[in-house]
Formats: sequence, structure tokens, C-alpha cells
Amino acid sequence: MRTMIRSLLLVLSLLGASFPATAETAATTGVVAGATAIVASHTDVAAGVYILRLSNVSPQNGSFDVDMWLWFRWHGSEVRPDQTFELANGVITSRSESQLEDDGGTNYATVRVQATIFHDFDVRRFPLDNHVITIDLEDAELDNAQLTYTIDEGIALDPAVKVSGWKVGLQPTVVTAHTYDTNYGLRSAAADAGIYSRFVLSVSLDRTSYGPLFKAFWISALAVLLGLLAFLIKADDLDARFGMGVGSIFAASANAFVITGSLPPTTAVTLAEQINLIAVGVIFVSVFISIFSLRLRYNDREADSLRLDRNAMWVLGGIYILLNILVMSVDLSGGMG
Repeated sequence: MRTMIRSLLLVLSLLGASFPATAETAATTGVVAGATAIVASHTDVAAGVYILRLSNVSPQNGSFDVDMWLWFRWHGSEVRPDQTFELANGVITSRSESQLEDDGGTNYATVRVQATIFHDFDVRRFPLDNHVITIDLEDAELDNAQLTYTIDEGIALDPAVKVSGWKVGLQPTVVTAHTYDTNYGLRSAAADAGIYSRFVLSVSLDRTSYGPLFKAFWISALAVLLGLLAFLIKADDLDARFGMGVGSIFAASANAFVITGSLPPTTAVTLAEQINLIAVGVIFVSVFISIFSLRLRYNDREADSLRLDRNAMWVLGGIYILLNILVMSVDLSGGMG
């Protein structure tokens, strides 16, 4: 359970064990109970975020860094949300001293935070993948019955915020009640003590061009082209004919290792891997056709060998293009942002 609940229960247990049930003890217990009631009173806290910078956005590592200003606005003196907040999906690496002031009868506090946020990137459409990353804010001590976030005005991205390869946009901010399905071993905890108010700021990252696709696959596309051009060489010219085909397979396979190295571990077959597999498959089939064409030449059927080579070059080329269009139309049916 959270720090405050554990501390209060520990105090109560120590008082009960150390003193007999006297009037003085009852008075002391009453003071503690009164303090607990004050802490447990409900407070609405309006929260806001201004993002200064997003950096090190890494689908491979499943994380990104953020530099931002947070502010809180609330009534009363029982809570200090600027001192007790935490990032539910990240780690704060640096924070400034919060500045508390009166703003027209309300408490107002600001704090600058640098943090690393962890996010499970969906890379099935890599390298044309779009993402919505979130920054999840919770209070570390007070549950939903004691403190509830609301959305303040002024939430924004700094115009200088840019992420290479993506267009950055701010999505609607929401507040949810997040349930932790455990009492952390504290048997005396209330049934609803594991419900906390969560402030969720969402930022969209949308691909804006097909540049990443070209950079990732020009090598495999060139390998397919070389594999098809091998059909222009006579099948019995073994070194040139089969050297181009085998070399194309190695080039496409090497590109597959490069793609895998830029992705996080995943059981899904990404768009990048599907396109590269198509390239390897087309080149592999072209090598088998070359073997069959060579057998035709050995059987003195040169005309049939030339016809097979010519038809295979155009048919395999068409199949390669159509399969790529099919794969991208299925995986990118949602389109780019």
C-alpha cells in the first residue's frame, strides 16, 4: 500500500501495544483518528502539462525521454500534489523545486520534470508505423477517494517539439480511475484503497512520408532486380547466371538482419519483414527456374529455355510488385497520419 496508509497504521498499532486503554490513550487515539480524517478528505486537483522536448524516441528500447512543466491547482492545505505526484509509466530522472503561490484564492504550484517514459510500441507497420504515446500521472500517496485529478487549461506542446521521422500532435487528455488489483499484503486496507486517479496525456506520432520505406528496402528491391536481370544471361553461363541469383539472396538476407536489429523483440511479423520475405522468396524461386532452364539447355531445347527465362522475368517481377501492394494495402488500411 502507499506510504501514508502504512505509516498511520503502524502508529496506531504501536500506540495500542504500548499503552493501556485509559482516557489519555483514548484522547491520543482520537487525535490520530482526526488527523487521518483530514488526510482522507477529498481534494480535486486541476493538473496541466507543457511539453518542452521529446527525445530518444526508441521503439527498439520501448522508451522515450520527455522534458516538461507540470502545474497543479487546488483548494485547501491538506495536500501537496506538486510534491507527491509520480509517473505511473516512467521514471523521473530530474525535477526542480516546486514553486507554490496563491492564484486568485487557489493554491498553484509548478515543477519542471525530466523523465524516461516506457511505452510498448506497436511495430507491426514498421517502417510506416504510427503511435500514440502517453504520459501517465498519479499521486503516490492519496487514492481516488482522497485526490482526483481534473484537466486544467493551457495543456500544450512547445512549437519546437520535433521527433525525427514523425509528425508530433497533442491528443485529448483524459482522467481515469486506475485500479491496482492488490492490497500489497495489507489486510486492513479498505476495499477501494487500490483505486487511484490517473491523469493521461497522449501524444501522437504519425509518419508523414514513404521515405523510411525507401531507406529500409531499396537494398532488397535492388537485389530482386538483379535476380530478375539474371534471366537475360544464358542458363549455361553458370558463373554469371547463378552468381547473380545467389548474391541477391545474400543481399536480401543481410537486409533482414538490419531490419531485425532496429526492432524490439516481437512475435508479430512486421510490415518490413513481410516485404523482405517477399523479396527473398522471389529471388529463391528465380534460382529454381534458372536450374530448370539449364536442364532445358542440356536437353538441346534452347528455344524453350529462352522462352522460360523471358516469361519468368516478367511474371516474377509482376508477382513481386503485386504482393508488395497487397501487403501494404492490408497492413496500412488505416493510412498514415
